Parts: sequence; C-alpha cells; structure tokens
Amino acid sequence: MTGGIVGSVVFLLLGALAYSGRWKGWIRVRRGYGSTMGFAWLWLGLAFAVCTVALLTEPYSRPAFFVLCAAAAFLLVVSLVAMFWLPRFLLPAWFRVLRGDRPAVGRSRDAR
Repeated sequence: MTGGIVGSVVFLLLGALAYSGRWKGWIRVRRGYGSTMGFAWLWLGLAFAVCTVALLTEPYSRPAFFVLCAAAAFLLVVSLVAMFWLPRFLLPAWFRVLRGDRPAVGRSRDAR
C-alpha cells in the first residue's frame, strides 16, 4: 500500500512538472518512442493512485472496487500509449511549439 502511495506521488509530481514545462530534462527526442515519456508519467501516477484507492475501498464496497480497477486499467493503457504517442489535445502548447507542429486549421490567429 505504501509503495502505491509513494509511486503515485512521485509519478504525479514528475508528470505535473513535465506538463507545466518546468522540467524539460526528460526530452531527448521530439518524435517516436520517448518523445512524450514525461507526460506518460502523469497518467501512470494517476493509474497508481486510483489503484491504491481501489485497494483501500475493496473491503467496504466490491462494486466501487471493480469500477476503480477498471478506471486504473484504462489509465494504465493511456500511460502505456503515452510513452509512444499522445493526441494533440493532451499535449501542452509549449511542447507542440518545441516539436514544430503546425497550428490546427481554423485555430491560428495568423490565418485571420
């Protein structure tokens, strides 16, 4: 139980720092595997946190336990996919600029 709490706090903190742009040391490549690794840590931390809460609620409510386990499994899949790729809406703007992505059609202020 303690490992789940510590792991979730560590990954949530690292992921939040990565999303905010305060920590960019994890960026080595701009495309492909590892390009969104820092962002994946936030989702992994959320999965650990939800799983830990599920284990704590299991003795009290089996349905809540199963719902939380399903949510943790979904977040784990998101974190695994995020190690390779994230959809545009899950990427922060500073990272899209750093990577050189073009602005979305119809959203550019220069297009007016």
